[in-house]
Amino acid sequence: MTKQEIENFLSKEAKFTFAKTMANIPHSWIMRNRFSDSKFLEVMNFIKDNGYIDKFYKKEYTYYDIGEYKYWVMTDKKGYNDPTAVINRAKI
Repeated sequence: MTKQEIENFLSKEAKFTFAKTMANIPHSWIMRNRFSDSKFLEVMNFIKDNGYIDKFYKKEYTYYDIGEYKYWVMTDKKGYNDPTAVINRAKI
C-alpha cells in the first residue's frame, strides 16, 4: 500500500469505535480481526516505520499524525503477531 492508501484507510475507510470504557481519555479504535490480516499488518508496520515515539504516562508508543488525529498501535506480549492488536486514534 502507498502512503496515500494507508492514510485514506485510516482517515476515511476504517470505522473507528469510541472507547467508552475509557471516556476520560477520549480515543477510538479499530481491531485487527475486523480487517484482512495482511492489510492491518501493513498499516501497523507503516505507523511503526514512519511515526514518532512519544510517551503516554510511562509507556512509549509510536504515533503517526494525519490531519487532526494521531494514530498508534497497541498489542499484547505477542507484539505484531497479536491477533487482537488495535490501532487507536485521538485528536491531537
